[in-house]
Amino acid sequence: MIYVPNVTDEALDRMLAITPKTDARQAAIVDSPDLTAPVSKDSPATFQFHLQGQSAQAPGLRFAPSSPAPSKWRRGLHELLQLLAPERIAHAHGEAYNGTAYYLVISDKDSKQILQVFTPETSYTPEAVDWQHLVEAPQPLTLEITSAYFESNNVTVDGGPFVGGKFQFQIE
Repeated sequence: MIYVPNVTDEALDRMLAITPKTDARQAAIVDSPDLTAPVSKDSPATFQFHLQGQSAQAPGLRFAPSSPAPSKWRRGLHELLQLLAPERIAHAHGEAYNGTAYYLVISDKDSKQILQVFTPETSYTPEAVDWQHLVEAPQPLTLEITSAYFESNNVTVDGGPFVGGKFQFQIE
């Protein structure tokens, strides 16, 4: 599971505890890559999407994170250093998440989940190691998108979660 900065595991847990609803305005549209043709295995593809109720060109709609997420290696090193550091004051958790978030799941042809991402962004580029796992997975793959709107880590009454859709693609 990959958490893009600002979303929380508590928000995802609450989202997954609710059965997703179908709402045509919340259906996802994949802008890139073109999933009707094989995706090149040579470099990680950036998955960009928007919801039916939003324009792909809407002002303020961000397709890429404002700052790149730290690599798994860097996150692992940070966790190791935190473990070895002197004892500090304990804090419960970070700030609660507010806003729309997306749960992306990519599964192989046998429905085995290969990659799971929880992000506030409408764009995600897998790291090289994650991309290699997707390339090596039994094809075709399926991208599933679910969205929800949160206030203080809780899905709001009208905030979903919503089925965004399932999209099949192949990496060659």
